[in-house]
Amino acid sequence: MKLLELEIKNIRGIKSINITPQGENVVVFGPNGTGKSAIVDSIDFLLTGKISRLTGEGSKKLFLKEHGPHVDSRDDLKNTIVRAKVEIENKTLFLERSVDKPTSLKIEPEVDKDLAFSYLGMAELGQHI
Repeated sequence: MKLLELEIKNIRGIKSINITPQGENVVVFGPNGTGKSAIVDSIDFLLTGKISRLTGEGSKKLFLKEHGPHVDSRDDLKNTIVRAKVEIENKTLFLERSVDKPTSLKIEPEVDKDLAFSYLGMAELGQHI
């Protein structure tokens, strides 16, 4: 799967950002607190509906709907979204997931849902981290 475009709105420390790696490698760097981990969290959320860093031992009081959105957006979960344009086996797909409905992944065109889910199954196993 190649990431062509990534749009993040109101996730963790990011209010809004658009990244267009066009399937190439990307290096994200900067000082602490500038949103580097939020980009990784957003991709994690898009592919799995979860943010791995908010789960597991030691995270008993962290919840996606409370700690996933940007601090200014906790009352507007419908606009707390991650969208991506990806390429899978030379087909372009559009993926979208909202913190409002984290188990619902929009995939367009719909005819390629089976193709997308075959790759997303690997993410469910943690192979994207």
